[in-house]
Amino acid sequence: MQDNLGNTPVYEVGNVAEYMECIRRHHLEGCISRGEDRAYPHLSAAAFRRNSSLDIRKMVGAFERHIGNSLTEMQRKHFLAFSQHYGLPTNLLDFTSSPLISLYFSCGGEPGDNGYVYFIKKDRLIDISENLELINSVILSRFLFAPEELEDLFRGITDVFLKEEAYIFEFLEEIDRLTGSCPGNESIQLELYKLRKNRNAYSIDQLDKLLASMKKRLKYLKGYQPEILSGGLGSYGRLFVRFLWILIFFVRHDGPFSVPFYFTYEPANITNRVSNQSSIFLYQLYGINEIRQEIQPDFRLKISNKTEILEELDCLGINEQFVFNDYDHIASYIKKKYLKLSDERAQTLLNLKRMSRSCLREEAEETDQQP
Repeated sequence: MQDNLGNTPVYEVGNVAEYMECIRRHHLEGCISRGEDRAYPHLSAAAFRRNSSLDIRKMVGAFERHIGNSLTEMQRKHFLAFSQHYGLPTNLLDFTSSPLISLYFSCGGEPGDNGYVYFIKKDRLIDISENLELINSVILSRFLFAPEELEDLFRGITDVFLKEEAYIFEFLEEIDRLTGSCPGNESIQLELYKLRKNRNAYSIDQLDKLLASMKKRLKYLKGYQPEILSGGLGSYGRLFVRFLWILIFFVRHDGPFSVPFYFTYEPANITNRVSNQSSIFLYQLYGINEIRQEIQPDFRLKISNKTEILEELDCLGINEQFVFNDYDHIASYIKKKYLKLSDERAQTLLNLKRMSRSCLREEAEETDQQP
């Protein structure tokens, strides 16, 4: 499996103080983060970690049919998060706004394995908590034709898109490649030239002029559907539609794709665990034919000395009891704590016995040496 995290900056830390200093030094305070107990080739929601993706909508629907009559109104409203909480693989990937929670999760697994904490900058995130029901009711290919209610969401997406010059140039290169063989391509080339020339001054109006030129020429591309570029959503919606459609459906027909933003979903406190973990879900976009969004973090920290770090975190109140906050984990935490105390007492008694025997031997030796 290909590693898509290789270009992400990485630094190694071995205690809580180093970890927090690294966060301060690299201005990661406002990021969301995720801790994993060992290195994986990519970040991906549970539903996409198999060789073939699961049918999330059918699986979640079956779960709801079985337990629907026992759900509270809050649980029903946030049923995708509820399903994730109870172990159903979904397209939600757990992140947190607390770097200490991420550090805790990175210290799980085998003590000898290095853990990792991944950070994504806040300005790449778009909150869809209020729109999740609407978005989740359609797969990505239908989401491209989303209704007018999502225009504020499109506006947020566009704002992120226009901040990142690298993404705009990637987009322009894709358009150039796609339309290079189209008859009458001169008007598209002219708009591309203007956009490239006016770097750091991109605007919706400029991109819409390019859209108008493309609309006349893209009919020569296989699979083109003209309504995609005239959906009545306004310039923000059309920009989003065009960007996703070209980069995903015209260029990458299967596998992961990359866009410059991530949808985040902050669930209600359906359980105490959600609150204690400062949970934020990253909503990984997906569609037909194994199409899914690639998650590329902005920064990662390699975590060593897991056992020592867990002891430090315990002193700060970040432990199994606090993080999971259910009966099973509270009992597990108390059990481990008292087993450790028992082992320490047993070791202390053993040391005292050894000291006592040593003292007795020394006294006996002194007695033997007396005349």
